[in-house]
Amino acid sequence: MRHRVLIALSLAAAAAPAAADRGPMTVGARVGGYGFRNPDSVDSTGHVAWDSCRMNGVGVFARRPLGRFFAEGGADVYFTEGFPTGSADVPEGESRSRLSGLMTVAAGATIVETRRFVGYAQLGVGLEMTQFRFQSGMDTMEDSRALPLGFVGFGGELRLGKTSLGASLRTHVMGNYSAVYEADRDTWDPTTNHLEVSPEAAAQGQFYISYAM
Repeated sequence: MRHRVLIALSLAAAAAPAAADRGPMTVGARVGGYGFRNPDSVDSTGHVAWDSCRMNGVGVFARRPLGRFFAEGGADVYFTEGFPTGSADVPEGESRSRLSGLMTVAAGATIVETRRFVGYAQLGVGLEMTQFRFQSGMDTMEDSRALPLGFVGFGGELRLGKTSLGASLRTHVMGNYSAVYEADRDTWDPTTNHLEVSPEAAAQGQFYISYAM
């Protein structure tokens, strides 16, 4: 009987730190923007801009801490918008618009932690439900599809009691559209007028507010 009691106490003691490490769930809201790397936009210093298909958006997320690690799930809506950094130039008379819903999951680890500040790294994957439209004069090309994405990022947050204010930077690999279009033609030819999607790098910045439940 004594041995059974000791075993039970040992198991409880071993489980206690694990339970203590599992902190409260955090929920939050965020705003952000991203743009694809644009090799055609290079300044005099050789810097390549990330201004292709600039998009802004809002979203919500939830995190569950597990010791120095955490899991995160989020849902965001993004749309084409040049504010505040501006978008890449497009030929006169052409327009491109994109609307996307992103669902992501990520695993993260705390790198730096003080009483008020936390710095972390993340690795995640997700799915983008997107709709793209290209217009030139009277011509329109549209496409809708589900595209996979992956990202790696770093972030930090200032903790004010149960409320936190944070920011993050992420580099994505996700689908980017390009329009193969020939305006001067007598008949519509799908081989010379169509939309293509290819995986490309995109840089994203986010600001968020969260609350520990």
